[in-house]
Amino acid sequence: MDVSTCSSKDDSNQWNNLLLDVQNKSRKKLPENKNVLLLGDSKSGKTTLVTKLQGLKDSKQGWGMEYGYIQVRDDSSDENAQLNVWTLDGDRSLKYLIKFALNEQNFENTTIILVASMKQPWKILESLEYWSARLQDHIDNLNLGMELTQNVRDKCVDRIIDYSPPDDPSYESCPKVRLLNEGVLTKNLGLDIIVVITMTDCIKSLEIDNNYTDEHFDYIQCSLRKFCIQFGAALFYVSAMEDKNCDLLYKYLMHRIYRFPFKTPALIVEKDSVFVPSGWDSLKKISVLHENMQTISPESHYSDAITHPYEKHHKEHELHDEDEQEFLAKQLVLLSQTVVQPQTPVARKSTELQKPLSAKRITENPPPSSERALASFFNALLQKKQESPVSRTPTKKPLDNNGSPVLEQSNDDSNSSISK
Repeated sequence: MDVSTCSSKDDSNQWNNLLLDVQNKSRKKLPENKNVLLLGDSKSGKTTLVTKLQGLKDSKQGWGMEYGYIQVRDDSSDENAQLNVWTLDGDRSLKYLIKFALNEQNFENTTIILVASMKQPWKILESLEYWSARLQDHIDNLNLGMELTQNVRDKCVDRIIDYSPPDDPSYESCPKVRLLNEGVLTKNLGLDIIVVITMTDCIKSLEIDNNYTDEHFDYIQCSLRKFCIQFGAALFYVSAMEDKNCDLLYKYLMHRIYRFPFKTPALIVEKDSVFVPSGWDSLKKISVLHENMQTISPESHYSDAITHPYEKHHKEHELHDEDEQEFLAKQLVLLSQTVVQPQTPVARKSTELQKPLSAKRITENPPPSSERALASFFNALLQKKQESPVSRTPTKKPLDNNGSPVLEQSNDDSNSSISK
């Protein structure tokens, strides 16, 4: 064999291999147009959650629509990417700002995270329903077109049907039924959705301060899982304070957005670190929790089962004008009741409170000296107000011999007349 021919073949193979390597690396390059949008009420832990996912320690509370990013690295290819993160303020009047983070151009590349807090479990379901409804309203106003809308909805169906549990190798060999289970994906928004319940470290205080039992938390989990399967959403319980499931949430995001490997199965035993991947759950699996409910009906309305704790509202008493005589009469009646204790209870008419007691009734049962003085004081005021002014009759003046009244003169007048 000619040495030159052999050498040329080797060079050709090397160039081919080099081109293949470059081509494979270009295929593995992480996309830069991926986005995450967080929605939830104020103080639900959205900013703290994003800070945890970014690997930072200090969080800065923003206002309106807040932008940040998560630095993503693929260790297998040494590729880096920047995951855009949009966090909407929990002020519900700012819901119109969703349009700046979710539009026709980035719709296919956006993942939604709905956030609620375990610190106030009685608000969880209402908050999730509110923000999912606002998301639905926003999507309805987008001009996605029939083709794109059907395409993104089909992808959601495929994600549910193609799910395979990482702890069940035999699941891959099972024939796929291209039908969704009952109750699953009944609200297909065409988006990948994750429901995150933050501050699960508050479960301990709920048990101590609000007498929450395992039944309450089982009911909450049932309600959340029923909510999630409607949207084909995953469910996470996390605690940034105790660092529970935060790292797992990050890995799941990387798996769903960049197709990184993920091998964690569903976790539904520990009440403060629940994880239900999208596509795993069903109404039949949720019903298993019903067996442990004795005092709470699984069919109960959420607000009836998870009630708002009683709060004492300190309100100032409103002041109203009152007639002086009515006020005095009431005070006199109360004073007489404290002094005279009848042997048998006497039913009093409501009109009796409006009538002042007579002085005769008080004197029949003389109270002690101090109470007697007060009673006399109120009685005197009543009698003083009730007395009408006495009209004075003019005194008759002396008449002279002609029948005319005699004019009285002062001492000065008499003195002056004498001097004259």
